[in-house]
Amino acid sequence: MTIGTRHHQRGQEMVEAAFILPILILLLLIVVDLGRAFYTYITVIDAAREGARYGVASQDSAEICARAMAEGTGQLLPVPLHCSANPGHGSGTPVSATVWCDLPLIMGRLVGRPAIRISHTVAFRIR
Repeated sequence: MTIGTRHHQRGQEMVEAAFILPILILLLLIVVDLGRAFYTYITVIDAAREGARYGVASQDSAEICARAMAEGTGQLLPVPLHCSANPGHGSGTPVSATVWCDLPLIMGRLVGRPAIRISHTVAFRIR
C-alpha cells in the first residue's frame, strides 16, 4: 500500500510541475524584457546628455548627434540609436539633443506590441 501511494504522489508532482513551469518561464521572459528596456533607457539618457553637453560648445547639429551616437555606441545595445539635435543660437538659448531607439520585445507578440520606443530629450542653455 505504501508503494502505490508513493507512485501516485510522484505523478502528482509531475503534473504540478507541468502547470507551474510555463508560468515561471513567462515571468522570467518578462523580467528579461524589463531589464533590457531599463538598460536601453539608461543608455539613451546618457547619450542624449552627452550630445547636449557637447552641443553647448559645438552648436552644430551633426557634431551633436555624432557625439551622442559615439556615447551610445560604446554600450552593448541590441538596436541602433537615432538622434536629432537643435543647436542653440547664441547666449541664453537652449541646445537640445533627442536620442531614441525602437527596442524589440521578447514577449512582444504575446502582448500585441512587438517593439517599444525609448526616447529622451535633454536641453542645456548656452552661457
